[in-house]
Amino acid sequence: MAVRNAVLALLSSFSWADAVSSGNSSDPFPPVAAICGPATANLVCITRYGTLLPPSFFRDADPTIGYAGTVVPDDPSWSLVSTAGFVLLDKQRGLEILGSAPKIQKNYIPVLNVIHEAPIYVPALNKLFVTQDGPPGNLSNLEIDLNTDPPTVKAFVTDPPVYQPTGGILHDGMIYWAVQGNNDSLPNGLKQRPGIVRVDPATHKAEWLINNYYGFFFGGLNDLTVDPSGDIWFTDSDYSYGLGLSPMSNQNQLATYRFRPSTGEVAMVEDSLEHPNGIVFSRDGKTLYITDSGLETVGPIASEGKGNFYDYPIRIYFTSTNNRNIFAYDVNPSPRGSYLTNKRCIFQSLEGSPDGLKIAANGYIIAGTGLSNGVDVLDQYGSPLLRIQTNHPVENAAFAGKDFKTLYLTGIGGITKVEWDLAGPDPNQYYL
Repeated sequence: MAVRNAVLALLSSFSWADAVSSGNSSDPFPPVAAICGPATANLVCITRYGTLLPPSFFRDADPTIGYAGTVVPDDPSWSLVSTAGFVLLDKQRGLEILGSAPKIQKNYIPVLNVIHEAPIYVPALNKLFVTQDGPPGNLSNLEIDLNTDPPTVKAFVTDPPVYQPTGGILHDGMIYWAVQGNNDSLPNGLKQRPGIVRVDPATHKAEWLINNYYGFFFGGLNDLTVDPSGDIWFTDSDYSYGLGLSPMSNQNQLATYRFRPSTGEVAMVEDSLEHPNGIVFSRDGKTLYITDSGLETVGPIASEGKGNFYDYPIRIYFTSTNNRNIFAYDVNPSPRGSYLTNKRCIFQSLEGSPDGLKIAANGYIIAGTGLSNGVDVLDQYGSPLLRIQTNHPVENAAFAGKDFKTLYLTGIGGITKVEWDLAGPDPNQYYL
C-alpha cells in the first residue's frame, strides 16, 4: 500500500507542462496558437484546428463562454486567442480572405444596447439600413449614411410604421423585411401581426405582403431570402414572445415557409428544426442554408434584465446541448414552387448559436453567432476558415462599399467594421 501511495503521489506531481519543459523533442502537445499574418490587425493562427490540446484543458458548458474562454493551463500560447481580432483555423485560406492589410474597428458605430439586426446595404444610396429589435414598443430603425466619414446615423420610422422587423434582404432595389412584432395596442392605434413588408429605401414607404397562415398568426418571422424565381422563403420562431415583442407565443409549429408573391400562396417547406433562424441561398440557387438556434429557447419567466444581455426583461434561456447548427438542403424546382431534399448538417457553432447568414461572392458563408461575440467564416461545405472576434454579440452582417469588401457586423449594443479581401456579391446581381 505504501508503494502504491508513493506512485500515486509521484504521478499527481507530474504535469504536461513538466513534459514540455523537459526538452522532450517528441512533445505530443505542441503550442496550438501563434501570431501570424499582416500586422494591421491582431491575427492568431490555430494549429490543426486546435483538435489536440494538453488534457488539462477545460471549457465551461455555459454557451455564453466563447471559444477563447477555453482554459488551457499547460499551453501558454493559448492566451493569444482571447486578444485576437481574427482567429485563423485554416491558415492558407484565412490569409487569402484577409489580404495584405485587414482591419477591424470594434464598436465602429455607437448604438443602443438592444439587438441590431437585418443589416441591408443599398448600393444606389451607399447607405446601410439596420433594424432595432427593442425595446418593446420601439418603432424606429437606423439609416447609416456611408457617404460621410465617419458615417452619420439617423433614426427613421417607415410610413406606415412597422413594428420590430428582424431580418431582411435587398431585392430589385427594395428592402424586404421579416417582421416579428405582434401587437394590437401600439401607439396611435397601430395594430400589427408578424409578416413580410416591402420598403422603399429612398422614401421609407412600406407595403405589407403577408401577415398570416390561413388565419393563424406567425410566432414572429426571423429572417427571409428570395429565390431565383422571386419566391420569398422565411423562418418563423417564437423569439418575439421571448423578447417581449408579442403578448403570446406561436400558434403553429416553428418552421420555414415559402411565399409566392405571384399567387399569394404560403407553404411550409421545412419543419424539423428546433428554432429556424438565418436563411440564405447559394449563389447558384441550388442550395439553401438554414441555421438552427435551438440553443436559445423561450421560457415562461422573464429572467434577464439590465446588466445582462439586454436593458429590459426577456424570456430567453440558453441550453448548450440543444441545436446550434447550420443545415444545407438541395433545392428542387417544381411548378408549385421549389422544395427541399437532402438535409445535412454542415456546421456546429464554435460558440453561441448560428444566427444570420450571408454568402460571399465566392460562395463562402458568413455566420453571425447570436449571443456570442463574433462571426464564423466557413467554406460552402461548412469547414471553418476563420473567426472574427468582436466585443459585442453579432446577429448578422452585411457586405458594403464600392467593391463590397467592407463587412459590417451588427448585434447587441454594437456595430463593428471589417475591411478585408473577401468580397460580397452585388445584391442587384446576386444569382449567377
